[in-house]
Amino acid sequence: MTLPKKIFDRKTNLQFKNTLITGPKRVGKTFLVFNFLKNFKGKYKYIDFSDYKEKDLDFSDVDLVIFDNFDFSAPIPPITTFIITNENINIEGFEKIELNGLDFEEFFAFENGANINQIFDKFLRLGNFPRIFNEEYFKDEYLKETFELLPYNKKILSFFFSHIGEKFTLYQIYQILKKEMKISKDSFYKEVNNLIKNRVIFELNKFNSPKSPKKFYSYNFAFKNILTNKKNIQYTFENIIFLEMNKKNIFYKDTLTFYLPEEERGILVLPFANEEVVEEKLKKVTDVKKIDVITISNEFEVDNKNFEVEVIPFARWTFAE
Repeated sequence: MTLPKKIFDRKTNLQFKNTLITGPKRVGKTFLVFNFLKNFKGKYKYIDFSDYKEKDLDFSDVDLVIFDNFDFSAPIPPITTFIITNENINIEGFEKIELNGLDFEEFFAFENGANINQIFDKFLRLGNFPRIFNEEYFKDEYLKETFELLPYNKKILSFFFSHIGEKFTLYQIYQILKKEMKISKDSFYKEVNNLIKNRVIFELNKFNSPKSPKKFYSYNFAFKNILTNKKNIQYTFENIIFLEMNKKNIFYKDTLTFYLPEEERGILVLPFANEEVVEEKLKKVTDVKKIDVITISNEFEVDNKNFEVEVIPFARWTFAE
């Protein structure tokens, strides 16, 4: 195995111990291993289980084993092992890293440019796969290729990627899709559960109302651009912000794009907000101590007697987070 010429540092790093690296396709799992190997002084053996050639399972002279696309068709050796898989599983005795695509701070560092607005525009168009910095042909072709490689029902996947940020119950989605394809209710729910389990899509509940329609977001917001002509920067921008916060306990409200109950903080995502729009939205908000109004580039002050309000451009907000 030859390491690529360009290997960028992620916020997550590997240590020399048994590690399970999970995440959907092309979030950078293998490149995380490459980043470790560029400074590794020992001997290692890399085996890709998606390659059907006969595999050399003799590990007597190596210090580290790397199993990529591991399918459990071979025993895990009794030496330090990195296991890479698209499935969100656990293995006893292994530290687990659940890897996501690039957040904007990582993307900005990879891009290494001075104009933050131009870099955000590129992020918005191309998405969050690390490999865009290694592929010359990327653009739509790379996203389309990745979409086709995802091991899920393409009609179901396309629906979720095309409707990011919109509110649906799963039953509503099933009723829509069953008119376009032959699928049982049980098969539909099983497929959706797999998508959520493996973090290809994320569901967001309404606060204190788990039976209400949910919002759904994609692990890469740029898929929407190749699947529908209905461009909606509001939902794409929401998806970006959701991914920046998805490790927190978040919900939505009718009056708030996102709500963080532990912090008593609300998020309003308004890409091109002006003072009039913000003030109108704030009239409906209650039960918070602070509101972050996140825009693409606008910034202005808002006075409110009931809670603190900060109107902040995305780039400054995400670096502050």
